[in-house]
Amino acid sequence: MAWFCKEETSEAEDAWDDYVRASNTYSKARRVLFETDPLPAVRKALNGGGDLFAALHLLKDVGWDRPELVQAVVPELYACSLSLGPPGIFARLVLRRLSGSGHAYAEALHAGLAPLTAATLREEVTDVFAMRALAMLLDDVGALGLLGQWREAARASPDVDVQELAEDYGEDEHPEPPAPPAAPLRGA
Repeated sequence: MAWFCKEETSEAEDAWDDYVRASNTYSKARRVLFETDPLPAVRKALNGGGDLFAALHLLKDVGWDRPELVQAVVPELYACSLSLGPPGIFARLVLRRLSGSGHAYAEALHAGLAPLTAATLREEVTDVFAMRALAMLLDDVGALGLLGQWREAARASPDVDVQELAEDYGEDEHPEPPAPPAAPLRGA
């Protein structure tokens, strides 16, 4: 008689089934999204015109495979990364993954961060939270030259709390990268 009794499932099994369905739906939606150009929608979301966390989650998930998409929104990710909250954490993670996508992407990222960092060091040098987040970002992506500029600006800041941050990112733990070798002289 037990053949007609429905076997009870646990809450964990139900939750797992829900997760699998949601994961399949997400995969299908992502596949459909990438059949179009997702850049405008991602850029809009990162600029406050949509679900910021959906955009950050997407970039985190596909950044390894689509570093060109991440590279295209570096300014928007940079703005998010200056937060110590969840948006900043996710944005720094996405940018760190971009820096690990190959030498060309790391170089392009560092070049793209240079003017953004310079503007922050001019405009936010007394904002201890933005300065801490910026140091974390520069450290995460290995932009040691920019971290050196950050360190100089932090030391010169009129805000004592920002000055103390410079000690957290000291030259001993975060040395400047060596200068590139000089080109050989012709005829030598």
